[in-house]
Amino acid sequence: MSSYHLNRFLFDLKMNQQIYKQALSDLKDAISQYDLTSEEKEALSAGDPRQLRRLGAHGMLALYVMRLNPEFRSNIYWSQK
Repeated sequence: MSSYHLNRFLFDLKMNQQIYKQALSDLKDAISQYDLTSEEKEALSAGDPRQLRRLGAHGMLALYVMRLNPEFRSNIYWSQK
């Protein structure tokens, strides 16, 4: 399991605007830059924070996958760093 790389992607999703925009347009391409297992890639694609936590993602960082969901994108919480 590569929990470092999973957490690194989630942190970058939060803090790096370029990674965020890339993930919005092409998630598979964005996560290909990280050494992730197929299970981690599937969990990111599913956008499920609970599944990410089981794979070793930090609880707070796991929530940032929800920024990719159109229903949550306009929430003020995601724009705060």
